[in-house]
Amino acid sequence: MINSIFFDELYKQFSWYDSVFTPAVKSCSNEFFFEGFEYKLVSVSTNMNVLSQNDTFFVTKVKINSKNDVYIRISQDAINVILDKVLGKNNKRFELTEVSELEARIITAFNDFLYETLAPNFTIEPNRRYNEILHLTYFVKSAISDTAAKFIISVPMEILAPKTAESIEPHFVDMDFAHSPVEVNLLLGSTVFPLADIKKLDVGDIVVFEKSSSDEMTLVCENIVQKFKVKPNIKIIEPYDMSGGNEMDNTNTNLWDSIQVDMTAEFDKVKVTLGELKSIEEGLIVDLCSVYDNKVSLKVGGKFVAAGELVIINDRFGVRIENVSDSSASAASSAPQEPQSQDAPQEPQAEQGGEGDFDYSDFEPEAENGEG
Repeated sequence: MINSIFFDELYKQFSWYDSVFTPAVKSCSNEFFFEGFEYKLVSVSTNMNVLSQNDTFFVTKVKINSKNDVYIRISQDAINVILDKVLGKNNKRFELTEVSELEARIITAFNDFLYETLAPNFTIEPNRRYNEILHLTYFVKSAISDTAAKFIISVPMEILAPKTAESIEPHFVDMDFAHSPVEVNLLLGSTVFPLADIKKLDVGDIVVFEKSSSDEMTLVCENIVQKFKVKPNIKIIEPYDMSGGNEMDNTNTNLWDSIQVDMTAEFDKVKVTLGELKSIEEGLIVDLCSVYDNKVSLKVGGKFVAAGELVIINDRFGVRIENVSDSSASAASSAPQEPQSQDAPQEPQAEQGGEGDFDYSDFEPEAENGEG
């Protein structure tokens, strides 16, 4: 079982190991070989890092007392990186299985020199047995090498006195920006609506959204979609008429007029504060009085149908229509017109609706060939 607290502490000590060991390794390498090697500490671990798997190492064991040793492991690839830099790059690779006595002495001498360079950072008791071993894994690379190779320094943890990096207090906290605004979409609900009724929408009509609740909205902000509870605004509650009110006239409808489509209601882009977003994230009930005065858009298939003010009827959201899209209104008022002579001057027609406006004709059946 991994002790997460211990490894968190080791992580905080990483900068100390990097600041103490890495300059010593570079200095030793520059003095023993030549300058031009890059060393990067990539791991500090109590387990032999997975980076060392499938590698062959030349190992130097340095006795530090009667019961413990320090191990310096240089991988075969790292030795090739060093030799390519020192002796010049050639096609013959160094193989540990064919190492000569002279090569072994040179590598051992470097490892011993590296230990002597690092030794001032160790506190060693002559007869004490140390059980916990710490492995520092480095990558070494030279300017003429395409390979970054590994070597590992393994020392008893108890002979080290690492310093833990102090936690830096953040300059800001979330609530420092509580009043900063951000634009979001607020979805109120949906309902099914016959196409015939869409044609007859008029200013003053109220559309009630059956799939809505006056104490809940849905926030959409970039890729975030989240439902949240709101405090209903009692100022927009409308009296509930048990008689059902005036129903729209559904006489003389055809098959296409009786098709029902989903109509949604959403606020036009509104600004809420980061503090309100924080409350939404935490599942708190949010008081959004500041947005209730914004206009609400009614849409079918993402296209604008009408807009109006928000009301609450029988614990559901509704919208009192204040304006209707030109394209949907024209569908209700259109009537056959006498054909004009080709020679008659054409009156310029005002462009109606926008690219995103609902067009009732999208749902009209296409005329069959041969019909006028």
